[in-house]
Amino acid sequence: MSAPAPRRWDRLGVRGRLRALFPSRRPAPPDDEAGRRSLALGLSLVVAAVLWFSFSMREAYSVAVEVPVQVASLPAGQALREPPPASATVTLQGEGWTLLTLTRRRPAIRIAATGPTVDLASSLRERGLPSGVSVQSVQPRVVDLALDARTTRRLPIRLRRRIETRPSYGLLRPPVLRPDSVTVSGAQSLLGRLADWPTETLVAQDVDEDFTRVVALSDTFGGLLTPSARSTMVSVEVGQFTGASRDVPVEVENLPPGVEAVQFDPATVRVAFDVPSQGEAYDRALEPGAFRAVVDYADIARDTTAGSVPVALRYPDGLGVRDPAATPARVDYFVLRRRASESGGQ
Repeated sequence: MSAPAPRRWDRLGVRGRLRALFPSRRPAPPDDEAGRRSLALGLSLVVAAVLWFSFSMREAYSVAVEVPVQVASLPAGQALREPPPASATVTLQGEGWTLLTLTRRRPAIRIAATGPTVDLASSLRERGLPSGVSVQSVQPRVVDLALDARTTRRLPIRLRRRIETRPSYGLLRPPVLRPDSVTVSGAQSLLGRLADWPTETLVAQDVDEDFTRVVALSDTFGGLLTPSARSTMVSVEVGQFTGASRDVPVEVENLPPGVEAVQFDPATVRVAFDVPSQGEAYDRALEPGAFRAVVDYADIARDTTAGSVPVALRYPDGLGVRDPAATPARVDYFVLRRRASESGGQ
């Protein structure tokens, strides 16, 4: 007779015993309850803070802000010779939300002057403030404008430059400005002491070819003077130079009565210079009479040395040479005076 088949509950009983002997090592499901409580608490605090801030900003507050001062208009025929205060301290009162907006976008005090004295508080009220905002105080409250008669002058533009050329290169002629002058309007006391109007500094390095550049005009008066142009076009011509030299006789000028002549030792000096290597400038610089080596007799009259005076070089402005120098730079001299009988006979 065959053995009976094992029952199901026996099999389950065996599995249960095995689980008891060898417990599972898988972690228990995470408990999110504490995390959810922390998140809810944090959100509640944020909502409470927002509600508190919203309600508190509807209350009235006072706040002091620094606001810029701008000049909108001046009396006819008048101009400022000194700038007014750049800013003023304004104490405002109003609802918190509105004041918060004003502190982020500060209103400017625009001066529309009808005379030398301006009330900044009135100027701010005339500008208009948001509803519910009032001006408590302004420091300074009153400003005295430094006014002067307005005038205009035409001034030449002065180029400030720092141009460095490559070795053996140089400027062929002074830079050309277009425009080369400007009409300036402003206080008569400021314009009266100006001889020109400067530019910003033009900086160029290692230059070996012509160039053109727009250069802004400088404003050293902080807007008190108004030029008719804000910039000028600068054209610079550059060329390659070569060295040259020539011997030039020394001559005297401004001889006084009673002096027949002056002899120099040496009688000639060597003039060394750089000249453009292309074009006719080189030939012109070597022509007779292109250079003159001159001694002014006034230097001889006040000479306190052992009998030597400096030599000055004269040459045309458009000759195109640069860095001319005479060797020697000083010469000895001997004065030949007329005889007393010859001077009296003349």
